Amino acid sequence: MITLPHHIHSRGLSLVEMLVTIAVFALVFGGLFTAVQYTLKIMSSSKATTSALSLANERLEYIRSLTYNSIGTVSGIPNGPIPQNSTTTLNGITFSERVLIQYIDSPDDGEGALDENGILADYKQVKVEYSWSGFSGTSTIFLLTNIVPPGIESTTGGGTLTVNVFDAGVLPVSGASVHIYNDTTTTTIDTTQFTNVNGIATFAGAPAAANYEITVTKAGYSTDQTYTATTSNPNPATLPVAVLESAVSTMNFQIDELSDLMVRTIEPPTYGVFTDTFTDSTLIGSSTNAVVVVGDVELSGGAGSYASSGSVFSTSTSPTTIERWNIAEVTSTVPAGTTLKIRVYDVSSLGEYTLVSDTDLSGNSAGFTTGPIDLSLLSVAGHPSIALGAELTSSDVSATPLIHAWSITHIATEPIIGNISFTLTGAKVIGTALDTAPIYKYSESHSTDAGGDITLSDLEWDSYSLELDTAGYDIAEVCADLPFALDPGVSDTLTLTLAPETGNNLRVSVVDDVNVPVSGAVVEITRPSFSDSGNTSACGQIFFDSGLANQIDYEVQVSKSGYISKTVTDVTVEGDSILKVILTPS
Repeated sequence: MITLPHHIHSRGLSLVEMLVTIAVFALVFGGLFTAVQYTLKIMSSSKATTSALSLANERLEYIRSLTYNSIGTVSGIPNGPIPQNSTTTLNGITFSERVLIQYIDSPDDGEGALDENGILADYKQVKVEYSWSGFSGTSTIFLLTNIVPPGIESTTGGGTLTVNVFDAGVLPVSGASVHIYNDTTTTTIDTTQFTNVNGIATFAGAPAAANYEITVTKAGYSTDQTYTATTSNPNPATLPVAVLESAVSTMNFQIDELSDLMVRTIEPPTYGVFTDTFTDSTLIGSSTNAVVVVGDVELSGGAGSYASSGSVFSTSTSPTTIERWNIAEVTSTVPAGTTLKIRVYDVSSLGEYTLVSDTDLSGNSAGFTTGPIDLSLLSVAGHPSIALGAELTSSDVSATPLIHAWSITHIATEPIIGNISFTLTGAKVIGTALDTAPIYKYSESHSTDAGGDITLSDLEWDSYSLELDTAGYDIAEVCADLPFALDPGVSDTLTLTLAPETGNNLRVSVVDDVNVPVSGAVVEITRPSFSDSGNTSACGQIFFDSGLANQIDYEVQVSKSGYISKTVTDVTVEGDSILKVILTPS
């Protein structure tokens, strides 16, 4: 019997000791489990890859055993007995098999139009691809081989179809799917290739025949295609193409990224405005070497002694009722040898001025030399109180820039109008009807929801016109103007301001010589026994809908300080009418 010293006693584990022991075991066995799991993944991946390579090699050996003329895919170019897509199982793993066989134009005798003998089907290239699902998602391997003809290449019975794919800017689109279909050939052609880095897919050796249908697309892109004549499109704009023996047929298509468009329908908004015409210094927050003189802000010192630089800041504007910021405008005169730069500032509750970053207002740090300044993207929550600041400089002691007035406009309220139906129609035409009326690629009816919004997803870049289908309203204003140009790969918003329907009305849109809206322009419309006038909105538009008759002799006069006034005569008002006036800076 062994007797322990009296200070050593047999006892159980304490709670702390037990927790430590469990933690140690968890670390050790957790690490072992992770290591085992990782090892199993490697083994499984290795097994799958080995199996896929085995299948690929076996498939290539089978293809090599065929005669040259027999090497092709079902419904492919070249045509043959091999399925383009299939599945097979090996070692308990299911593989997706894709076989692509195509003619290749060898550079040895010149490529394309420079080919010495005009034959682009010099040899066949075979690609076998196997994909499978594993621990790490989908994996893929492929093998590639070239097979040359036993003799001299020939064009007998075949030609070449070349498809060029461009984007909206006429730049090549690589990786676009080009699908070819023709059921009038001896064996139906139904195959797909992808464009190369130059946006080109070449189908050399295509059987000579008419009626090759082509569809071009790419994930996240629009679709372009040929169209066969149907009862709904009897005169297609782009017909299927023919391939001639020993010739090259070329087709061009345009696709680009799809876009989203939100359409909003609202009542005429109410505006709030901060304006300073500098009758005194009441609305000046601070200034340095700049003073208010007879309704203008100018450099201090007076003529002959003007300071070389100065600055002035407005007091802040902090609307209690605001939907969103709108625009800032400045009326000024800037003589030669002087400069004027306007910037927008956040104003804290302590009265501290901080320049709004370029992230929130592009170009603000450099300063704006012309207006209006678009503030619509400024978050109200992030910029609840803002002000204008100006930097004035002069290299001539006898000259100074002058600020005659400046303003900040915000939209105070913007009541919604819900459940408005409309038809949106693109400008792209895919054919004509029997009566020669155009058949548009896109023309669909939609309706805003109860909240006055609808988002149209995956629209093709195009110029879209819009017509209201809900009775009782006219379009009084649409800032983006109509037709609306939707760019590729964007999310845009088209806001329609609606007014009660009238028999005759005129919407006047005023822009400058680079198509920027001119707000605050005075627009007068007259004819015998009729006269009306008003100022253009922040969108550069004004809507006349009261007292207008169906006549062809209206005169419209447009003027604004800093621009050459313009008069347009013999304006016709008939139903819903639109007039665009371009003002040139003076």
